[in-house]
Amino acid sequence: MADIWDVDDWVENAASLPVRRFYPSAVANFTGLPLEQVFTRLLHLVQGGALVLLYEIRCPEYDCARTVKTVSDKELLKFDFECDIHGEFEVTPGMIFPVFEFNPEFKKRMISKKKRKSQPTLKPALIY
Repeated sequence: MADIWDVDDWVENAASLPVRRFYPSAVANFTGLPLEQVFTRLLHLVQGGALVLLYEIRCPEYDCARTVKTVSDKELLKFDFECDIHGEFEVTPGMIFPVFEFNPEFKKRMISKKKRKSQPTLKPALIY
């Protein structure tokens, strides 16, 4: 059965892969944990400095749903945006999607940690 620490495991593993950003739903689907629980844990990792919370603004057109802009500051969500295909639109809550990005230092550390694990290690001999 999955628990909250599986979120941390997922984040550490993903940081060592060529993944730049991810959605909370990806973690929830993998771990089987409720999205709200996963999101809360990811916010804790943001506070700890491992992750950065960003907001994607998507085009409101159903057949488009392109990411028009990714911002880190909620204040920027108050402005109008423009889709290259469908033109200008006013942002509503349904167009904003949280996305998490790895802190570069955390990502570097996780890649280094994975490399160390993959290298053969010498095991100390038993001493009697």
